[in-house]
Amino acid sequence: MKKSCYRSFKITLIPFLLLLLVGCTEKTDKDTDEYILTVEAVLQTTLNGPNDDLTEIWNKQMENKIDVAEKREALVQYEEEIYKDYFANQTSYNDFISRYGTVLMIEPYKNNYTLKVKNIDYERTDSKENIYNFSIALEYHKKGTESPEVKRVTGQANLNRDYKIERMLIRVNDLWGSFDKK
Repeated sequence: MKKSCYRSFKITLIPFLLLLLVGCTEKTDKDTDEYILTVEAVLQTTLNGPNDDLTEIWNKQMENKIDVAEKREALVQYEEEIYKDYFANQTSYNDFISRYGTVLMIEPYKNNYTLKVKNIDYERTDSKENIYNFSIALEYHKKGTESPEVKRVTGQANLNRDYKIERMLIRVNDLWGSFDKK
């Protein structure tokens, strides 16, 4: 009787442990992980372009249709509309805008390049915090040339529990050095 009770216990315990083990593992899915969705939205907006709205603002200033103050106000409004909701607070938003935001597109714009994100790979760090490393296959194409080139851009995003970005780093210096300045 003891042996059959012990055997029954083992038979029920093993599937329960397997179910518990499988249920507790966390798999990160790029399409459903809300942290990744936040980072993806910001990277796609930041690294595809320059888009028509941004180009229009810069062209108006170049054609003397608006002055520097009006251009600055138009850029502030543009950036707030597309970026502000993704950031944890005003400080993290300002830090991003001053380093990246529309500033990131000035170099491609001046040198007649367009950027297009081809693929982004994410890896969550082993930290207790929500920190993700990313690697982007970024296509850059100079107007008037036939084939685009692809460069790897890396970075990191730190997010809070509300899926908002607290800090972001995008390493683009190698990309800018690849531009033909003619």
